Amino acid sequence: MPNWIIIYLLLISYHIFMKKIIMAIIFFILCINLCYAADDLSIDDFICSYYEEVLQQVDLLIEEENYIEAHQEIEKLYNSKCRTKEVAERYVQILYKEDKLHDAYKIASDNLLLDTQLGLLLQTKMLIGTKDVTIARSIYDNIVIKNTYDKIIQMGLSNNVISSNSYLEALKELENIPSTPESQYLKAKAFYNMEMYEDADKILKELPPNNNVVELKELIKEKRAYQISTGYEIYLQKLNEEFKLDANKVAFSNSCYVNNMQVYLDYVLYLYKSGVLAGQGTEPLYNLTNEIRIGTQGRLHKKVALKGDIGAKFFQDYGIMLLTDSWIKYYVNDNFNVKLGFSRNNAEQTFLSAVGVKIDNIFTGQVANNNLYLDTNTRLPHQFYLYTKAGIGLKDGYNLPNNGYWEGMLGFGKVLRFDLEKPYLQKISLDFVSYNSGYQRNLENIYSSQGLLYGGYFSPKFYSDDTINISLSGRYKKTNLYYGYGAFSGWQFADSPDQSIYIWGGSVYLKYLFNKHFAFDTQYRYYRYANINKNQFLLNLVITLFKDKKNNIAKK
Repeated sequence: MPNWIIIYLLLISYHIFMKKIIMAIIFFILCINLCYAADDLSIDDFICSYYEEVLQQVDLLIEEENYIEAHQEIEKLYNSKCRTKEVAERYVQILYKEDKLHDAYKIASDNLLLDTQLGLLLQTKMLIGTKDVTIARSIYDNIVIKNTYDKIIQMGLSNNVISSNSYLEALKELENIPSTPESQYLKAKAFYNMEMYEDADKILKELPPNNNVVELKELIKEKRAYQISTGYEIYLQKLNEEFKLDANKVAFSNSCYVNNMQVYLDYVLYLYKSGVLAGQGTEPLYNLTNEIRIGTQGRLHKKVALKGDIGAKFFQDYGIMLLTDSWIKYYVNDNFNVKLGFSRNNAEQTFLSAVGVKIDNIFTGQVANNNLYLDTNTRLPHQFYLYTKAGIGLKDGYNLPNNGYWEGMLGFGKVLRFDLEKPYLQKISLDFVSYNSGYQRNLENIYSSQGLLYGGYFSPKFYSDDTINISLSGRYKKTNLYYGYGAFSGWQFADSPDQSIYIWGGSVYLKYLFNKHFAFDTQYRYYRYANINKNQFLLNLVITLFKDKKNNIAKK
């Protein structure tokens, strides 16, 4: 066979072989691509092909309240190629049920669901938040809060600011949502957090009795129940003998709710003790004093709260003093409220101002402090807050000239922490407070015709103090043990009498809830002003009487 034929056959064979090789390579590449495509199909297309079945399974899990498995299933669907608005809506619904509100809000925002009924419900639930403190009354109102301004008491103001969640905004949002059991329950919860228990209860009576409804009804019953409080205070001051005033106070309070208003009847027994006053013998003076007070406090309307009371203080000798502590507060919105109030209380600075003594055989002192004031609370962005107070007053007493005064206060602070889920320390706030006042006349030093000095009351022509305050409070894990600490430090200046000195003080408290019926708390306070040391030690026992609920609605 000729060589050229052999060569030709070899070339043809090579061509066929190479073609097969190329086809094999192409086939191999195609196989790989098909494998990857098949793998993709097994993850996304496979799930999407059973889209309706997966959603039905998720709906069934939601109905069974098995939110863990429902979450897992819907998350797979949401993260696949077959994500739809319906899938996102179901995902938001599950997160909402799990109380993962921030995650739910992000999904709703990413998928334009915030304007839907579910989105509005989500935003409303976030606005309502967790109740901490609103306008609940304490027995300490009567055995401690006697001065127009008190640093330790003022430090607790930040708690009221940071715990007043957006209830008004939540109620406004609920008006835009069709009435459903879920939306009505949220409305009841908002009213509960605002201490409008009657409004909340009316809504709950119309709802199906599921676990949430029954639980909220029980909480309302507890809050509105008859309550007995007993308190004891020791008040000690290290002063010059003629200014000295110590006191032991025992208080009993009875209260319950009528509609949205708490009605109370209080009784306080005081035992005052003086120093050894020149011209009054060689022993301290004592005075046993009784105080009775009746009043009411609560939220009349979602934008209006008030407190009104009337009382009388019966001294062992020389007279009766009428008392009141009344105010009306208007909530412009969730971030700003203004309060107008009038108080008349006994001025407890010295024995002369609190009880009175005879000077030149004429009863003198027993000063009443009348104060008309306007204060505001403002919640600012980024957890800052601002509070102000402006007031005018008149102090009057037996055989003393009337003494007018003015006062003004500005406080600015920031909430460093407000997280009720933390195990030890849930609330931290830091603020700066400037307080200024001035009196018509200085009645600190009062003399007899023989030149004997008696303590009047601190009333400089001008007074100012500027302090930094810190407040910390917490709860030990999930137990019934609560505690807190507050401290202030700053500088005091007074003109006529002239003073300029560093001031400081602190407070610690401990509270334990034995159960729903018994609570106990104790507190110690220390103040250091100029040459004055004040010590206060308080005990308080609260007994709440109501019938426990024995049976709860079982979960479906």
